[in-house]
Amino acid sequence: MKDSLGIADASKESCCSARQLRNYEARGYIKPPVRITCGEIRYRRFSKENLKEIKIFKSFVDQGFTLPVASAKTAEILEKEEK
Repeated sequence: MKDSLGIADASKESCCSARQLRNYEARGYIKPPVRITCGEIRYRRFSKENLKEIKIFKSFVDQGFTLPVASAKTAEILEKEEK
């Protein structure tokens, strides 16, 4: 998991609060990050791909798009890049 970040570092990197990241994930606007278990606690680990998605999503939100529209536009961009 060397190439992944915890929620605090992902928050700083993406300019979204940790609360926003949890909310976006819970509502399905971004793909859920990998979770690792340490004892009984599960931690989110954000990959480079997760951060890229979050940054694209946030750029649409900052432009004034609603969250569902920003999520759809982000998915379109990521699909085009995969092809």
